[in-house]
Amino acid sequence: MKALKYITNKEKRQVWLRAFRMWQRRPYEVAPLSDVTYECASCHTKFQGNYCPRCGQAAGVGRFSFRKALLLFLDVWGIGNRSMFRSLRDLMLRPGYMIRDYLRGMQSAYFPPFKMFFLLTAFSLIVERGIDLGLESSTEPARAEQSMQTPLDSLQQNLDEVAMQAGASIDSLREDARQYTDDRHITVNGEKVESPMYYAGAKFAKIMNALRKKNPAIFALLTLMMFSLPLYLFIRRSPNIPDLRYSEFAVALVYTSNTFSIYSIIGNLLSSEIIKLIALLMIFVALKQFLGYSKLRLLGYIILSVLIVMVIIAAIMALGIYIAWQFTKT
Repeated sequence: MKALKYITNKEKRQVWLRAFRMWQRRPYEVAPLSDVTYECASCHTKFQGNYCPRCGQAAGVGRFSFRKALLLFLDVWGIGNRSMFRSLRDLMLRPGYMIRDYLRGMQSAYFPPFKMFFLLTAFSLIVERGIDLGLESSTEPARAEQSMQTPLDSLQQNLDEVAMQAGASIDSLREDARQYTDDRHITVNGEKVESPMYYAGAKFAKIMNALRKKNPAIFALLTLMMFSLPLYLFIRRSPNIPDLRYSEFAVALVYTSNTFSIYSIIGNLLSSEIIKLIALLMIFVALKQFLGYSKLRLLGYIILSVLIVMVIIAAIMALGIYIAWQFTKT
């Protein structure tokens, strides 16, 4: 009920939004050192603080719990520490400010950007393609049993109709194939002529698509780096970071891509197109918070960068088609 009042009441909503913006801009605060004296259970060193200065073990080890067991299980993949969950939260709610805090030196408080990038890419592929549980084979007998219940005369009639339609479709497809394609030929004004560039383009597209499917994370990272080059030329002297380095901006873009991946994964899990649209919007939000430009100016820089990248991609494709064409000639 209290949350509903903050939504419906204008004054309380403004207070909540003001508090939320203050929280967004506030850097992460590390917990203060404990003044209690501990004895390390591993090396028996007495100390004050959160970690043993001799072996590095945490002060409050305590007994095992389900939470600790879960963290140990996740730690096998390198995601069992608290910085992972903190990074996910901040990338969803304050991405630009979190990226700025990370580049200013608060690196132990957040999960490494490239490691998170590859983990999210792998998890995104699992969500998009699903997990095969082998349930399809178990449903086949049931489907076959239902189909056997169809009356034989109705089934024969349907088969005849399908056969006639399939025959006509196959004949039409064969005619179209003979008319428009014949190995390395295409039809121009009713005559078959050689078109090696056409097949070179198809070969190049097939190679690039195979690389994208086999190495989605690497392909996405290269695309991101390609986009970062022209955009950096526009924003290297931003209001928030006047002396921004390209290496820093590359890290910022990887974190921004992680923000997009988080919302995209949630959108795929919930089958929500709105959340997928929010994922695109969060790219702009993250860059706006990080750089400090006005909305229109940043939008203009992004549009110009996209146009430049499209020209670069077109040039790379033309070069790839030309190289593939040279191979087809030999």
